[in-house]
Amino acid sequence: MTINILSPTITYCKTRNNSYIYSVKKSLLILVSAIGALFSCSRGGQEVFDSLDRAILLQDHYDSLYLEHLGSLRSLYLEAGNDSLRWEKAFELEKVLFYHDVDSCYRYVREMLRLSGNDPAKTATSESCYANILFKLDSLTIAKDVLEKIDTSALTRESFSIYAFAGYHIYGKQQETHPEYLALKERLAAEWWLRDSTSIECAYYHNGPLNRAGEYDKAIENLLSCELKTPNDSTKACYFLALEYLLKGERKEAKNCLAKSAEYDMKLSVKAYRALYELARMLFQDGDIQRADRYMRIAHQDALSSHYAVQYEDIIHSQLEIMNVLLKQEQQRKKSFLLFSLIAIFLLAVALVSLYFLNKYSRKLEGSRRKIHEISQIKDRFLALYMEKCVDYLNKVDDYRSSLRHTARTDGQAAVMAMLRKPSFADSEFHELLDAFDKSFLGIFPDFVEKVNEHMQPEFRLEQPSEGELSTELRILALIRMGIPQRQKIAKVLNMSVTTVYSYHSVLQKHSLHPDASFDSVIARL
Repeated sequence: MTINILSPTITYCKTRNNSYIYSVKKSLLILVSAIGALFSCSRGGQEVFDSLDRAILLQDHYDSLYLEHLGSLRSLYLEAGNDSLRWEKAFELEKVLFYHDVDSCYRYVREMLRLSGNDPAKTATSESCYANILFKLDSLTIAKDVLEKIDTSALTRESFSIYAFAGYHIYGKQQETHPEYLALKERLAAEWWLRDSTSIECAYYHNGPLNRAGEYDKAIENLLSCELKTPNDSTKACYFLALEYLLKGERKEAKNCLAKSAEYDMKLSVKAYRALYELARMLFQDGDIQRADRYMRIAHQDALSSHYAVQYEDIIHSQLEIMNVLLKQEQQRKKSFLLFSLIAIFLLAVALVSLYFLNKYSRKLEGSRRKIHEISQIKDRFLALYMEKCVDYLNKVDDYRSSLRHTARTDGQAAVMAMLRKPSFADSEFHELLDAFDKSFLGIFPDFVEKVNEHMQPEFRLEQPSEGELSTELRILALIRMGIPQRQKIAKVLNMSVTTVYSYHSVLQKHSLHPDASFDSVIARL
């Protein structure tokens, strides 16, 4: 449903004596041709709320228009030439202030009572307005006493609407403690309907039996057929439609109508309203806590500015409910944040530990790679040396055999035996092999001797016999560095007895800075 209500356009016309006459574009074009085809509140939900939010943002502008209009009416009241005219202007001010400022409205109602004189119609109307304003001030007992003394026969149709509105709410407010007031309220609504069935408020109150019977569609039709006689009727119509939709169970339509009603309240600068409050309640129930809190704060602020005592307690109670939920949400957010922080810290700690072990593993891996590279270098260098020496040795053996055959052919067997008695060429080859080993090893580990001496006692440091040559002690240590710790293998490689190797090794270990079993592992890591 769409509500096609034009915003109240206030115009001011200057009279000859420079007073301002307030008009509402032909009574708002008779409230915009009875508000278009009155009320279909089902605009898109978000669109309705956006429109309401824009009206709230412009609230100061609408308030300034209202105050300008109010100032004009007050000027006309003060300039009135007699009590009768002044009573009429006070009545206009009462109708304007009724939904805006209860205290100011009360003062003008008192003026109406003073100025009514002996006119029964004015007196009855003034007393009806007085009962109404006492209800808004929550003075129910006094309001009831005033109401029951009013001569209803002197009331016009408009005045009776004021009287019936006051009585319906005064009796309704006390019917829980005074059940007999329910019948008075129902009788008053029925009489109101007979006098003015086109009033939007009368139609809603008359819908009570229809609502109790569950005939909500018929109740809605009654509201849609009403005349909208004043600017405030537009917001009332939307508000009453919202209540009917709520009874029917159509919450979305109800919220849309409440939003439209609240929007018209903003545009009319109404302060004593229910629509925004009820909308905030529904939004709170539906879980839209932030928007509900914002609307309830505005309702509270406007209720305070209008001194509308009837609504204070409801608003404060609702605000406390919303604040409790917001506090719980804030506590939940804090708990969630704390949990998230703890998880983040834990994950960070895991990441740091992982990085530490990864770095440690990487260093180990890098050390292993270097060691493998070194071993590969040693292997390649000594494999090449081994192949070279093997080939040289085979060639020399072949040459030696050839020389033996030649000597046997030329000089006979005696000469061959003489050659065999000479020292073997293998002795010289072994010395050459050791020289080649020394040069190859020092080519791979040029600072080996210096590193060994760092772990020897100062007075027992080892020296090289000559540049590029290793002593027997250094060769034993060199073989340990190459990964040959076994004494038997060292003895074979160096062509000496195992006992001799043990003797050398024992002396070296004794004179080192590591005279325990860790000596070999220290040398192996150099």
